[in-house]
Amino acid sequence: MKNKILIFPFLLFLLLGCAPLMHMPDELQEVKRSNKRLERENEELKQSVSQVDSLLRIQIEESRALRADLSSSMGWIDDRLRVVESKLDDSGFKVSELTRKVELIKPQVLKEDTTGSSDSTQTTVNVDPQKLYDASYLNVVKGNYELAILGFTDFLKYFGKTLLAPDAQYWIAECYYAQKDYQKAVSEFEKLIQNYQKTDNFPPALFKLGLIYLELKDKVKANKYLGQLVDNYPDSNEAKLAKDRLGVKP
Repeated sequence: MKNKILIFPFLLFLLLGCAPLMHMPDELQEVKRSNKRLERENEELKQSVSQVDSLLRIQIEESRALRADLSSSMGWIDDRLRVVESKLDDSGFKVSELTRKVELIKPQVLKEDTTGSSDSTQTTVNVDPQKLYDASYLNVVKGNYELAILGFTDFLKYFGKTLLAPDAQYWIAECYYAQKDYQKAVSEFEKLIQNYQKTDNFPPALFKLGLIYLELKDKVKANKYLGQLVDNYPDSNEAKLAKDRLGVKP
């Protein structure tokens, strides 16, 4: 009986001691599953990093290619600008040369004008009107307004009956307008609307006169020219600008 009492506590001790061990396989399985999950997540992360790295390399290559293309394009643009600048400089020289030729023939023209002969003949000018016009216009583009005015003035004096005469008159006025010499601009634009009414330059001249008088704070004259523009040329671009920007109604 005494031995049985001693064996019972021993068995109880063994059972209690082995209880944690009975749960060990489940915990080990859970740890294994967690490790596998971490391994999968780590592998997915590696793949994502690899994809991002690949995209970055592609973007870097594309960026390098784009910079190379831009560098090449900028070089081409620089070359073209130098060519254009050279041509503009050359045009400035040509208009100066053409103007010099015109000045050389002025004494001859004046002499023929003062002869009083009834059989007056047209003076032959050894200057190509188209070249004189083109060179003067290029000076407008380049911003050499004084040189452009000189060239167009000579053009009107010797080729005032040609089809380009209204354009030449318009650009003289525009040159003064660009220099904010409004009084001279008004004078030249008024010459245009008096002498070249049936030309395409007439609406732009009316519009510019309206703008000039607005700058000079003379709203009466401004509305006069702008109103005339809207009334007589309602479909022109200048009439639309007059109505939209200045509020002038037909």
